[in-house]
Amino acid sequence: MLTALHLDGAERPVAVLLEGPALRLRRPAVADAFAPLARLARVVVHGTRVQWRTEALLACLEAGVPVAFLGRRGTLAGLLLPLRPPSQRAGLAAALDAAAALPGFRRRLEDLCRAEERRALLAALRAGPGWNCAELRPEIVRRLAAAHAPVPAAAEAVLALLRGLAAALVAEELARQGVGPNFLVRRSGGFPLAERLGDALAWQVWPQTLALLARAGAADAERPTPALRRAAIAALEGAGLRPACQQMLARLAAAVGSEV
Repeated sequence: MLTALHLDGAERPVAVLLEGPALRLRRPAVADAFAPLARLARVVVHGTRVQWRTEALLACLEAGVPVAFLGRRGTLAGLLLPLRPPSQRAGLAAALDAAAALPGFRRRLEDLCRAEERRALLAALRAGPGWNCAELRPEIVRRLAAAHAPVPAAAEAVLALLRGLAAALVAEELARQGVGPNFLVRRSGGFPLAERLGDALAWQVWPQTLALLARAGAADAERPTPALRRAAIAALEGAGLRPACQQMLARLAAAVGSEV
């Protein structure tokens, strides 16, 4: 079973080297760790204190392992994608490419992503704190949740981190299904599909999120403490979200395919 490798330099810097068919992770004052490339689904880089050797990055690309970079606030900042053919060619990539030329498609795609998030939000709230589901929008729910936490600024950082982690998972799955950079890269005018669907996927861990927010204390109000970051990563990775992600992409493929 493939797993995600999270590289977080919050507590100590990390150097990533290549050792045969594995990444070698070097940290001060601890023994080196090894991550075989054949076992990696994706690599997620947190922050700026993770330093890569070029040959290690190249080995990830040659092994078909996407590398996602999260910014200082935990949001998805960028994605390094292999150029080799994806391990599976799903109908979603072809449907998106065909529909992209249709008038108004960007607005329609935004509507589909918003519907996915609304669907996930309502399911989360039905199992959550009992707020009025009919009136609430995602940004309002996040604001309310942060306001009820001990330190709202720290809670907002946790929410941003969970959304970034979910977006990295979606980006990996999109890459494996052959979706091109025009739906992954904002700077070139593309549609930020991974981030929009990541917002929806993050609601799948709403009970765990509320528990994490209750622990967001004043030790570091600007960003989650290292322990809280580890707990957020464990909550999302332990939730088994890949099937839910694949089902969401299948619904998107069916909706987009019906328009072409």
